[in-house]
Amino acid sequence: MYLANWEFSLVPILPVLSRSCEPCRRSKLRCDHVVPTCGRCIKRRCADRCIYHPSPLTQNRRRGANTPSIPLTPTTGEGLGDAIQSIETPSTEPPNYLTPQNLLPRSAEVVTREVHRAASAPPLQPRDEYTSHAGRQGFLGETSYISIFEDGLGCSGISNPDLESSPVQKVKLSHDRITQGCKVLSFLRDNSMLIRLVSRWYEICEDEGCICIEPIMKEWLWGLWPHHGDVLRDQNPEKIRRLCELIWRNTQAPISFNENTTVTQWARSSTGPNLRWEIVGLIAVIAGQCATTPEPSNRHSKTHKFAHPSFPRQMLEVSEACLSFCRECEALGDMFAWLLMENCCLTGKIKGETTHATYTQSGEIVTTVIAMGLHQGVKEEDRLPFFLSEIRKRLFAQTYSAEIGIATFLGRPPRLSHRYCNFQPPLDLSVSELALKGDELALALAGLDDQGFNTAGRIHRVTWMKTWLGFAPQREDILDLAIGQYTREEILLRAENIERKNAQHLDGLPSFIKKIRDGPLEAEGRTPTEIMFMIVIRQAFRSNDLLLQRVLIRKAGASSEKLIHTARSILKDILLMSQRYDLGTLFQTDIASLLAVQGLRSAGVIAVELLKQEQLPVYPKEPLLPRSQTIQDLAIFAARLGAIDPADGSYSICDQGRKVITHILDRILSPPNVLDPVQVPAPRESPAQQHPHQTSSQPSLNILTNDPGQSCGWYMPGAIDPTMVDLNFGMEASFLGPDNDLMQWLENMDWERPF
Repeated sequence: MYLANWEFSLVPILPVLSRSCEPCRRSKLRCDHVVPTCGRCIKRRCADRCIYHPSPLTQNRRRGANTPSIPLTPTTGEGLGDAIQSIETPSTEPPNYLTPQNLLPRSAEVVTREVHRAASAPPLQPRDEYTSHAGRQGFLGETSYISIFEDGLGCSGISNPDLESSPVQKVKLSHDRITQGCKVLSFLRDNSMLIRLVSRWYEICEDEGCICIEPIMKEWLWGLWPHHGDVLRDQNPEKIRRLCELIWRNTQAPISFNENTTVTQWARSSTGPNLRWEIVGLIAVIAGQCATTPEPSNRHSKTHKFAHPSFPRQMLEVSEACLSFCRECEALGDMFAWLLMENCCLTGKIKGETTHATYTQSGEIVTTVIAMGLHQGVKEEDRLPFFLSEIRKRLFAQTYSAEIGIATFLGRPPRLSHRYCNFQPPLDLSVSELALKGDELALALAGLDDQGFNTAGRIHRVTWMKTWLGFAPQREDILDLAIGQYTREEILLRAENIERKNAQHLDGLPSFIKKIRDGPLEAEGRTPTEIMFMIVIRQAFRSNDLLLQRVLIRKAGASSEKLIHTARSILKDILLMSQRYDLGTLFQTDIASLLAVQGLRSAGVIAVELLKQEQLPVYPKEPLLPRSQTIQDLAIFAARLGAIDPADGSYSICDQGRKVITHILDRILSPPNVLDPVQVPAPRESPAQQHPHQTSSQPSLNILTNDPGQSCGWYMPGAIDPTMVDLNFGMEASFLGPDNDLMQWLENMDWERPF
């Protein structure tokens, strides 16, 4: 496999003897070794005396004897234009992205000369390369430093051009970054495989699985290989290097568009001769997501190249490298945000949704959309084309829902709150309708109801987004109750307010959405993707109720009847869903996430309640849980958890839940005095999997879960992903009941933590 030995390592930094310029050496100051004039001499206004003596203390050296360094890349307009002429359309404007930019004032003589490193100087660190780079600021709000001047000048009728955003200066590229970029481009050699993977991904998810819609991706692919196919296939080092420099320059330039720009025009502005690192990364990450989906057994295509488990990880490395390039270029825009979202999706699938890497990446998505100003909504003065305006609304809806989901999943404060957001629900249009113009677009808009839902009863990805976006603020309020400090009276009052808002949102939904909530799942005539969205929407209605009831039980002493009823209905749906072969074949990782999220939380509630019921002194005539049916359901669910592939990102959570449920069933089914809970051996684990579990005075059973039904995810088909994550199901000792022996046994178990 051509990516088997993929590496993204920096060039090793070798210890060398540095030589300082004469003024720095004599003053015992640290020199940055830049020739012909170091930065410290420029600051001290002694640039005319900045020389590098070959042998200090022996003889003086004339300034004109300096040996100039050879630039890493062509810096003149003529040289670089000739170098790239074979792989892009000719351009008369000389590129300047390798020209050093310095903010400090310098003499005319110094400015006109190239800035090179001294031959004896140590390798240049990134902070040295970008000290003169003025970065993009992004969104500045009401309390920002610049708002004071804008308000004052606006009232006086004075316009100050200095308040306008200054142009971003081009970064100076190092040899190391160019080399890494060339390594990244080597994965594009096999264009037929990548096209097949990307096309299959959109086919599986019916163009509903990515924030990057299929018409845009097709234009990118059509423009990539006709312009650069020969260079990518041959991998000639010199030509690849020139192509890499071209991509770096394009990535630093913003994309121009207006309200009349079409989908095709917008897509073509970033492919072909305008190719950018965001596009390269999106191709890699979508190919990696497709590689995590098993190939149907009835296909006989050559899949050996991407069937290996290492291929998704290699594509993840490619996308992360492209992200690092974009960060250096300060590429703050739509495509960068799309790449962040899809990369976080693939990271969650490979490494798991509980990892710090996934949490960190989701935080960067939040900061990016805020820097783009999307939390304030899309405004008319932005002059966005219709399709881009709707995609930005979808992007922010997904970002907010994902943040609330992962915050509840980990029990942490959210990094984005509805209190500071202006929600603009996207319209319930299909992907093909987003690309329409004129009368065709007007006809599509006429097919929507007053709330922006489609009237045909179809379940799109955006249908799910709109539905969940109404519940997400209530989920945030439930999280606030769970981790905040409130009195019992405040909790009851806030819980009543949350339930009222949920009911109001439900009343405003169209009838076909309400039918999904209240009636049986009607899969006839629905595609697998629609069925997945229906399952997730159905769980969204119940998840807020379940989490709210759990908070009321823990903090307000409420009864558990409603919690148990909701948990049973969720578990029933999860078991029925896991039996469908069509869903399991196409959405293997998504099914695993559903089992680990919705299924494990509800099964944990039921298992603990059944254990409490079995330990009652007098067994009730009408028990809350039917004993036989409940035991069968839990046994089936535990078997489904045990069938999860160890390579799946949800495996650790599923395996931990399987152990807990299995031991609770053993406790219930074992005859009295036969199973001593203190002497039960630990579950079979490899030494590498065992982690000591620290005991505490308040033992608890913590089943980490996330919530696939609540959010607008980043995974294909958008139904199961970090957006759906949920609050970890920690049960206090008081909730578990009076079984002290079981608690002592659980306290001394060596559980494998999912982190």
